[in-house]
Amino acid sequence: MSTAHASASSEQELISIAQEAVSQCNWTVGECAAQWTVKFAKGRTDADFANLVHLSPDQVFQRRRVWETFGDVRGQYPHLKWSHFYSAVAWDDAAECLQWADEIQATVAEMKAWRRAQRGEDLSLPADDEPYMLLAGEPVAVRMPIDGEEAPFDGAVPGNGSGMQADPTASSFARETGDYAPFNAGAMTVPDKASSHDERVPPSAEQIFKRLTSTCEKFSALLSDEVISEFQYLDGKSQLRLVKAFETLMEKMQPIAG
Repeated sequence: MSTAHASASSEQELISIAQEAVSQCNWTVGECAAQWTVKFAKGRTDADFANLVHLSPDQVFQRRRVWETFGDVRGQYPHLKWSHFYSAVAWDDAAECLQWADEIQATVAEMKAWRRAQRGEDLSLPADDEPYMLLAGEPVAVRMPIDGEEAPFDGAVPGNGSGMQADPTASSFARETGDYAPFNAGAMTVPDKASSHDERVPPSAEQIFKRLTSTCEKFSALLSDEVISEFQYLDGKSQLRLVKAFETLMEKMQPIAG
């Protein structure tokens, strides 16, 4: 994706563009950081660029890496936010996961859960790569980058050698939101959009049906004969709950199924 930022004629011009974008667009900052690294760095690092645009080295590293990975294809996923790409930046199946999320306009939490289901992971257990599990309908501590390009700060990428790590935490419901209100010591300006749930628009009927279809298809694929044979070993309460959920779904689907 070619933009004016890529053709900045001087280092100062590029830095000015990045400074203006810090509180508005993570993509622009990432693009500027990538272009600066190629054109003007001359041995300098993300930490040096961070000092120029008043961000932490981690924040610059995040944005640059996401841009370098997805900058040329992000237009293929019009319904996704920057944090979808941030979450998928190290995934070997990122294209498949982003495509699924874009098709049904899934939240970041839903995209992560779908990926884990595809990989046969137990969704009731914490993910290996997340310090805190997002359990649907259960308030838990979560660590996520800000979900939205207007937010100036987000969590750090550990292990990039900068020695700096932000630790944004919040209490939220994974199913209700894909956006997490940030907490970053010393950098507290929380956009109203990121913290307000009252203004959220409920999913449309089309979105609900698409999500239901995709979920049914994926879990149907996971229900091998071997898995089904293990049903008998579930405790009685879990068995009854699953059967009841299935019966209720079938009752509600009756007008559609005929």
